This record gives sequence, C-alpha cells and structure tokens, in this order.
Amino acid sequence: MIGRLWLLACGQVRVRVTGASLTRFLNLCAAQGITLRQMDRTAWNELHATLSIRDFRTLRRHMGRTGCRVHILRKRGLPFLAARLRPRTALWGGAVFAAALCWLLGTHVWAIQTEIAPAIDEMAVMQQLSEMGVHIGMPIKKLNTRQIRWKMMQLQPNITFFSLNLRGNSLTVVAYGSTDPPEVLDEHAVTKVVATRDGVVTQVRALEGQPMVQAGDAVQTGDTLISGLVEPTREGGKYRTAHAHGTVQAYTTHTVRAARPLTEQRKRYTGKIRHQYALVMGNKRLNFYIGSGIAGGTCDKIITTRHFWLSDSVVLPVALVTQTYTFYEREPTTRTAEDVRVDMLSRALGETAADIDGMVTSHSETLTEQNGAAVLYLTVHAEEQIGTEAVDDSTVPEENAEMEQVP
Repeated sequence: MIGRLWLLACGQVRVRVTGASLTRFLNLCAAQGITLRQMDRTAWNELHATLSIRDFRTLRRHMGRTGCRVHILRKRGLPFLAARLRPRTALWGGAVFAAALCWLLGTHVWAIQTEIAPAIDEMAVMQQLSEMGVHIGMPIKKLNTRQIRWKMMQLQPNITFFSLNLRGNSLTVVAYGSTDPPEVLDEHAVTKVVATRDGVVTQVRALEGQPMVQAGDAVQTGDTLISGLVEPTREGGKYRTAHAHGTVQAYTTHTVRAARPLTEQRKRYTGKIRHQYALVMGNKRLNFYIGSGIAGGTCDKIITTRHFWLSDSVVLPVALVTQTYTFYEREPTTRTAEDVRVDMLSRALGETAADIDGMVTSHSETLTEQNGAAVLYLTVHAEEQIGTEAVDDSTVPEENAEMEQVP
C-alpha cells in the first residue's frame, strides 16, 4: 500500500509499445535498469506496461535502438496533477491560505473559557492573566502553565485550586476557592469564646476552657461564654490559661424592617426590536452598524456571541456578535400591600437566614401601608451558634493565703 502511494506521488506512465522487435525492447530495458510493471501482451507485436517518469525519460534516449514505437496511454500521479493545476492561481492561493490558516489555528489561542467559583473575583483573575500575557491570539508555545499557576496563587491567596487546561486552541481557566478566611488566632494564644449576639443559651460544648454559662442563661453581645482562665480541678491546684474554643447554641431573635413603594414603573413592550451585528477577529472588532452600542433607557439589550468551531477543541478566530434591543415604554402601576407581601417576606427571610449560623424555628410579620409604601416588620426566632473566639486578657489570680503558725 505504501509502495503504491509512493509511486503515485512520484508519477507513473502507462505506455503501449508496438513493433516487431519486442524482445530487443525488453532486453534494452533490462540492460538500462528500466522497471516495467503491470505488463500485458495484447498482440504478437504489442505490449502494454507501466513505468515511472524517471524510467520513461531513460527509455526515450534509447528508443532508436529498439525498432519499436512507444505511445503514452495514461498519465497518473502527483506531478501530472500539479502540472494541470499550475495555471489556476486562485486554487494555489487558496491552498496557501488554507495552510496558513491551519498553522495559525494550531499555534495560537483563539478561545478562553472560564470555570471560576462565585467566591472568586473573575474580572480580577482575567485582568491578572492579561497582565501575564494570557490573551486571545497569544502563541501557545509562550503559555507557561506552571509559572502562571504559581504567580496566580501568590496574587490570589483565597484561590485553593487553579489550572489552565489547553485543548486544541481553546484555553479553559479553572479556579476554585472561598472568600477571605476569618482570622485564625494563634493556637498557643490565650483566648475566650464570646457571644456575637443576644440570646438564651440552650447548649454549651466547651472543647477547651472554662464554661461561664449554662443552658437557660440569658447572654448579651460580648459576654464571655467560655473563659480561657481555667479553675483548678483539685484542692491546692493552680489556675491555668488555655486556648478556649467550643460551640454555644442559643435561642436568638432577629428583627427586620423593610419598605417598598407601592407605585412602580412597569415595562410595557412596544414590539419594536432592532439588531446590530459585529464581527470579532482575534482582538479586533468590526461593527456593521453606525453609532455606538450603548443602550438607552427605554430598551433591553441582549448580547449573544457565536463562535465558529471546527471541532470540540479547535475554534476559528472569528466570532459573530449580535446585539438585540427590545424597546418598551414605562407606565406607572399601583399595587396594594397584599400584592407585594409574598415577595417582600421571601426576600427578608432569605437575607436574614443567610446571616444565621443555625436554623430558623419560627417567624412573625406585620405588613402595613405608610406614605404610599408597604412596610414590613419581621421577627425571626432561631437557634444558632453564637460563640466566636477572641483574645482573653484575664490574668491568673495571685495567691494571698497566709501561712498558719504552729503553736
């Protein structure tokens, strides 16, 4: 198979040899090293054979000594195809352009996708990557993923996992992490556990330190719940300091006040829709519209970007951007307090529950109308963990016991 492909690449000629001296012709070919393939004796004075271009040129120089005549029946191979296509400059130009496009697609980054956790500032990450030279159109050989990952972990301490995954000419930025972690006190420091809000204690779990409250005690914000000063456990013992930590569950009450105007501006769509198109090639943008793409105050703007992919991993450096404007008119709408009750209550409960380190046990609300607005008074009862660590500045009590005199 490979040999046949090689012969086609080099070119071959199918010829018809006629004459009374075919034996002399065959002896000449053997003497000159001319290889005849696929020979077929069609008559006593006629022979068909296939030979390479090089052997055909050698044969032409010695044909006068054979007494035979050679006629070309068929030409096959890449050299003859190139000769036929040589005058077609547009075709050759297209081939050169296709080769250049393949090289450009395979050696540069033409798409950047992101998988970044919500807790991480995506704009800051992409800005820092841009400063490091990571952008659309950059050469793939200049992408040092290990060095970029190390720098990004230094610039973003809250990132716990970062990677750059290159597939074809598409780059995926993956980053996971959390918000800024709370300040952790030195494990050898003397600390105490204090209350973060008012409540009634239901359970105390002191993993280290001296409990100062018990179930049923009412505490206020800042009260010491678990002290870092531990009392002696036996007679004659001494006080000691510790890094107090543990959890304290308590019943708490949260009060929320929210207001919402009852007269609002409502959108009424007119049915008018306008589209604007733009072509993005690499980092360049070509707008097919006049004016700016800034939306006014009476329309909704939706931007969609369509990338063109050759496969799952190869993207063309061209994207079509469509900006759709849907026009509307504002008209005043008056609602009652009952109309907005469910929405206001769900929003207030959601925001309050997000600040509770525990569970909501019950809630009560009052909704009134005041000065053209719906006013919600919400009381939320919860059971949550209210303890947090803080530095304990307590000191060990001095021993003032007097020595007894023996009579």
